[in-house]
Amino acid sequence: MAKIDLSKFIDNNLKAEFDAKPYDVSKDRAKLIKRFEAALNQQQSGNSKVPNKLWKSKNGVVEFSVPSLTINGATTNYIPEGQFGGFITALIELTGEGEFDKYLTISDVAKGVAPKGSAGTRPPKTFEQKLKSTVAAAKRFGWTDAQTKTALKDKGATDEQIKAALG
Repeated sequence: MAKIDLSKFIDNNLKAEFDAKPYDVSKDRAKLIKRFEAALNQQQSGNSKVPNKLWKSKNGVVEFSVPSLTINGATTNYIPEGQFGGFITALIELTGEGEFDKYLTISDVAKGVAPKGSAGTRPPKTFEQKLKSTVAAAKRFGWTDAQTKTALKDKGATDEQIKAALG
């Protein structure tokens, strides 16, 4: 009887992906629409002293900026002040229809933060870096080597990865 190597089917590094919560774009879409509605209300009421707003008005022109949301090829756009209300209304409608969902794959978009991997942000940690972070935390908490090894095993680390992380 032939032996079958089951290890070629197994990838225990997929634990983080397995544990991840599914992404719900409708939540970020709703947050973004809420920010657009706030911008429209702020501009219509003449309230220009609002922190973290998406727009600035000067010389009859509105500068509208949402980091990580590309509109007309740019993240900052300039609209004549008289057309800003129509622009925001159309933007709210398009966002509600899902036209910008491709930009909403990261929850930070709705908060106005640039997407991961862009200038000024860190790339995601590798599995090995996460293991080293666990070791550092274990040292801070005064864990024994056995407790640390158990925690690393629980994360799906192999013996070689544990040895490298503890190194």
